[in-house]
Amino acid sequence: GDVEKENNLVKVPNIKSFSEDYMRLVEMVSDGAMRSFCFQRLQLLSSAFRMHSTMNGPVEAREQSNLLGTDFYRTLKIDNHIHAAAAPSAKQFVNFVSSKLDSESDTVVTADGKTLKEIFEKAGLKKDHLTIDAFDVLADYSVYQRFDNFNAKYSPFRMADMRRIFLKTSNAMGGRYFAELMKLVLNRHEEAKGHMSAAEMRLSIYGMERHEWKDLAKWMTTDWGGQFPGPVISTHNRWLIQIPRLWRIYRSKPGKEDRTFLEMLENIFIPMFEATLHPEEHPEVYEALKHIVGFDSVDDEGSAENTCSCERPQEWKSAGNPAYWWQLYYLWANLEVLNTLREARGLNTFAFRPHAGETGDPMHLACTYMLCESINHGVNLDMQVSLQYLYYLDQIGLSISPLSNNFLFRKIARNPFPKFFRRGLNVTLSTDDPLLFHMSDDALLEEYSVARATFDLSMTDMMEIARNSILQSGFEEEFKEEYLGKDYRKGATFCDEHITHVPLVRAKFRAEHLAIEHMLCHLIAVGKGKAVLEEMKMQFGLARDAHRHVLFESMEEVPHFPEQSQL
Repeated sequence: GDVEKENNLVKVPNIKSFSEDYMRLVEMVSDGAMRSFCFQRLQLLSSAFRMHSTMNGPVEAREQSNLLGTDFYRTLKIDNHIHAAAAPSAKQFVNFVSSKLDSESDTVVTADGKTLKEIFEKAGLKKDHLTIDAFDVLADYSVYQRFDNFNAKYSPFRMADMRRIFLKTSNAMGGRYFAELMKLVLNRHEEAKGHMSAAEMRLSIYGMERHEWKDLAKWMTTDWGGQFPGPVISTHNRWLIQIPRLWRIYRSKPGKEDRTFLEMLENIFIPMFEATLHPEEHPEVYEALKHIVGFDSVDDEGSAENTCSCERPQEWKSAGNPAYWWQLYYLWANLEVLNTLREARGLNTFAFRPHAGETGDPMHLACTYMLCESINHGVNLDMQVSLQYLYYLDQIGLSISPLSNNFLFRKIARNPFPKFFRRGLNVTLSTDDPLLFHMSDDALLEEYSVARATFDLSMTDMMEIARNSILQSGFEEEFKEEYLGKDYRKGATFCDEHITHVPLVRAKFRAEHLAIEHMLCHLIAVGKGKAVLEEMKMQFGLARDAHRHVLFESMEEVPHFPEQSQL
């Protein structure tokens, strides 16, 4: 048979090719000479930004003040990384639950016929218990380096029923409460309350059952009526699907001992292929896919993984989780095939934007460098300078959440965000889980405010970070043209400064240094490193001579100063 699928209309590198390339990249970025070179270049980029800020900071501030008609609050910022189940603030969530207990206490909310009132009474909870402290959803010291405790925070009062009733798309109510809660969150973006913002929220597909897609699509496309009628679709939100890496749980279910990883992949991807090929047979999934812009892969990167080589999904039956890189390859490969099919049919396609470099092995970031145009977190790049330099050169997007990192894996004083930003990496700010990490009603504004104070960011810095959020997003090209300028694809200097509020002098600085780094890499690749060094020496000498000429031509008598003879 055609084992290697050589006759397929769509080809992607097979697992053997990817594995070899991945191992080669890991070897390259670990090489001592490469690490030294990359560290030097990154240090020079940091120095260049400090000099630019010193020399041009006042110019940037003046130019920014002359860009009339907009400011930080009226310039769009997109929350590129936010999980829907934790999108409301704790205050919003408590008020919502309280209102439902008042107005719908007799509503049946479980499959066995229990009402909301009965659920609370069985738990010994009364209206007075509906406080943020009693809900116990805000992160605290107990979640630091403890992903299990962090996940438990999603369940108010540590009750799984509460999470199932209020924060799930599939339950006895069809996810109605969750839909209404999402509409409250989305309304804040739509009404531009506080500032102009948008979001890219995550919903989960677990791959446990084939019907998950149909259930989710029904939740997304149902007209829920109420205060905000219509489906859970918004002009200011695009959905991403997060796929938790939960093979170990799938495999541990009774009767699943002989199942393979292939069956999980089929549960995830076959419904999408069927809806793409036969939309008339799967109208709800077909419609839901129109509003999805990307896929995420989530879970604790520090959890134990089994070693993988070139096994195919149908060969993986081990109870342990396969390696991170192996799982991401198969998600990416299937998405590549699906995207090619959808593009041929004139349909929207999906980006691959996984969680990576939040914790665990820094070499996860080598895998995502090969497969992705942007990722979530990436803070572990500060542990691997070679990869950090590669992410800079290719402007791989990093959506970083310092407040989330602070509670989970990286205290804010040690967060590398300001270092990445000053070096010119494509970084932006996102909230991750406002329900757990933020205190105000506007989590994204809180994230920017804390970052500004903690990392000593200027307003030009803030606008550049906001602009990056739009560049990293999966919003449509027409949308990006509206908020970046019609020629934004040509590069940073072509973004309209009157829209982005990023002065041209800042854009020019970033563009020139990125071009110089690429030029230097090309020259070294063709063996011209020494020639570049000699040319730089000569140009430095010419610059020194020019300064000396101006000095002695401008003054009849030059006062003596130390080391004057060196001129």
